[in-house]
Amino acid sequence: MNLLQRTPFFRLLLPLMSGILLYQYIRIPSFWLMVLMGVSFVLISFTFIVRKPELQYRFRWIFGLGTMIFLIAIGYTICRLFDQKNQFTELNHRAIYEVELISAPVEKERSHSFRVKLLQRYDSLPTAKVNGKAIIYLQKDSMPPNLLMGDRLMIEAEFKSPDGVQNPMGFDYSAYLKRQGIGATTYLTSDKWKKTGQNKSFLIKRFANQCRNYLLEIYKKYKITGTEFGVLAALTLGYTDSLEADVYKLYSHTGAVHILSVSGLHVAIVYGAIYFLLGFLKNNTRQMMLRSFISILFIWVYAIITGLSPAVLRASVMLTIVSAATFAKRKPQIYNTVIASAFLLLLISPNLLFDIGFQLSYSAVLSIVAFQKSISRLYTPLSKPVKWMWNLTAVSLAAQLGTAPIAIYYFSQFPNYFLLTNYAAIPLSTGIIYLSILLLFVSFVPIIASGVAFVLKWSIWSMNYSLGVIAGFPGSVSVISITSSQLAMLLSAILVLTLFAFNKKFSTLAVGLGLILIFSANQAFRQYESLNRAQLIVFSDSRNPVINFIDGKNNYIYTLDEKRAANVGNAYWRASLLHNPQQAELSEWFEDGFAHFKGKRILILKDDSFKFKTTTNPISVDYLIITNKLKPRMEQLLTCIRPENVIVDKSISMWYTNHVREVCNAQQINFYSVAEKGAYMTDLVR
Repeated sequence: MNLLQRTPFFRLLLPLMSGILLYQYIRIPSFWLMVLMGVSFVLISFTFIVRKPELQYRFRWIFGLGTMIFLIAIGYTICRLFDQKNQFTELNHRAIYEVELISAPVEKERSHSFRVKLLQRYDSLPTAKVNGKAIIYLQKDSMPPNLLMGDRLMIEAEFKSPDGVQNPMGFDYSAYLKRQGIGATTYLTSDKWKKTGQNKSFLIKRFANQCRNYLLEIYKKYKITGTEFGVLAALTLGYTDSLEADVYKLYSHTGAVHILSVSGLHVAIVYGAIYFLLGFLKNNTRQMMLRSFISILFIWVYAIITGLSPAVLRASVMLTIVSAATFAKRKPQIYNTVIASAFLLLLISPNLLFDIGFQLSYSAVLSIVAFQKSISRLYTPLSKPVKWMWNLTAVSLAAQLGTAPIAIYYFSQFPNYFLLTNYAAIPLSTGIIYLSILLLFVSFVPIIASGVAFVLKWSIWSMNYSLGVIAGFPGSVSVISITSSQLAMLLSAILVLTLFAFNKKFSTLAVGLGLILIFSANQAFRQYESLNRAQLIVFSDSRNPVINFIDGKNNYIYTLDEKRAANVGNAYWRASLLHNPQQAELSEWFEDGFAHFKGKRILILKDDSFKFKTTTNPISVDYLIITNKLKPRMEQLLTCIRPENVIVDKSISMWYTNHVREVCNAQQINFYSVAEKGAYMTDLVR
C-alpha cells in the first residue's frame, strides 16, 4: 500500500491504458462518451462541494472513482481523435497527387520506401484537398540520392488498403500501420513521380535526417564499411538500412538484439558523456542548471536523430523528469518517474501501448528496479572485477524476469546463453558508443580520427566474433511458444511472487504457484492437441506457393522457396508446437503434385501438364490447388480433373481468379480465393 501511495502515476496510468484498450474492441457513440465525461466531472466536483472533513474522508473514494472514469474517457478519446486525424480519404482512386515526405527513404530488396502525407489531388478543377498518410514503394533504380523529409513530390498513383492478417497467426500489417496513422500503400515506377520542391518551413525531422546522414558519412570517410558499418550505424544512430539479415539473426539468437536498437543504455551513455564534457560548469547553481539543461537538450536532439524509438523516448523523458525534480529539490521516486514517463508518452501517442519496443523497454526497466538489488544481495564479491561481473549478472537476470515472457510471446524463442552474451556485448557496445562519440569530435583531425576509427572497427569485429562463438554453442536458442493467456499467467505469477518476497504471506505464494500450475496444465493440453492435428493449409503468398500438410507434430510443405515459406508459416508452426518442416516431395504419399494424405486426394497444379489433354473418365480429387501463377483453361482442365474444392492461391491474377470462380459456380464446385479471404485452412478426418 505504501508503494501505491508513493506512486500516484500508477493509479493514473491503469485507467488511461484501459481507455486505450477499450477503444480497440468497443465503439462508444459520442453521446455516451460525453455522458461518461459528465459523470466523472460530477464525481470529482463532489469532493470540492462537500465542506465537512469527516464527509470528505468517508467519501474520498468518490474522487478516485471520478478520476478513473475521466482517464478512461480520455484514453478512449485520444485514440478516436488520432484515428479521425489520420483518416485516409483516397483509397482505390487513381489520380495525380501532391505529397510530402514525412520519413527518410529506406532501401528494400526491390524498392525504396518512405512515408508521405497527402496534400492535394489534381484530377479535377479546382484541386481537391485530401487527407491521410501512406507508404510509397518506389522503383529502385529511380531513387535520387538527395530525397529527404520535407521534400514534395507530384505522383500518379492509386492507393490501396494494406493487407490485414492473411495467414494463421500472421502479422496484422494493416492494424500495425493504422496505429501509426498510415492508411494506404502504393507502388510507383520511375515515370510516375517527380520532385517539385520542399516544405519551406523549418522541419526538425528534416534537419535531424541531414545530421544523421552527415554522421554516417563520417563513418564511411574513415573506412568503416560492410558489416562493421551496419552494426555501428544501427547501434549509435538507429540506422538499420545497411544491417545485413544474417547479422541481425546472429544478434537475435544470442539475445543481443537490444544492442542494435538505440535504447535507454545508449541515451544514458550519451548523457553521461556530454555531462562529463561540460564538467567546467560546476561553480554555482546557475552553472549546474545550465550544464543539466544542455545535456538534456543534447539527448533530445540525439533522440530525434535516432528516430524517437519508444526506449529512447522513455529514457529521455525519465532523465528530463529526474533533472527537473533535482533542481526543484524534490527527490524523485524511481517507480513514479518510470510510470510518469509512460503516462506522458501515452497521452501524446496512445498507440505506443501496442509497440513491442515500448512494452519491452518498460518491462525491462521496471524489472531491473524491482529485482536487481535483491539479486545483488545474494552474493557479496570481494574483488572489483568479480563485483563488476556480478552486478552485470544481477542486472541481466532482473531484466530477463520482466522481458522474457513478452519476448517469448512475440518471437517464440529464448537465448539460453544471454548471460554470456551480456558479458561480451555490454562492455564492448559501451566502448563502441564512447569511441563513436570521440570519432565525431576528432573527425576534423584525420590522423587522430583514423586511429580512433581503427580501434572502433576492431571493437565491432570483436563483438560480432564473440557473438558468433556464443551462437555456435549447442542449444544456444530454445524455441518456445506461448499464447496471450499464458503470457498473462506468467506476468501475473511474476508479480504475485514478487509481492510474496516482500509480504511473506501464504496467500500470495499460493496464488503465484497456482498460476504456474495452471500455465503448466495449459501447456500440456496444447501439446496433447498438437498430437491429434491433421490439416491442409494453403498459405497466402503472392510470389511463392506454400502448401502445408500437417499430421500430428509432423509438418510437410510444398514450396519453391523454403526461406520465404518459413517467413510465412513459422508463426503458426511454432504456435502449433510442430516439428521443423520437411519437403512434401520426399514423402511416399506425394508424387508429381498428387498427394494422398489422410484419406484425401489433393492435386497441386504446378505446371501445364494437363494442357490439351482430355479423358472420358476425369480424375476425382477432393482438392484442386491452382498456384505458381498458372492460367489453365478451366473448361478444358475440368474435363480431366473433377474436384470437389478448387483453391486459387495469391499468386494467381485477379482477373483469372474471377474466371475460375465463374466456371466453378457454373459447375457447382466449391471455390476459394486465398487473395480475397486469406490462407485456406481445413481439418482433415484422421
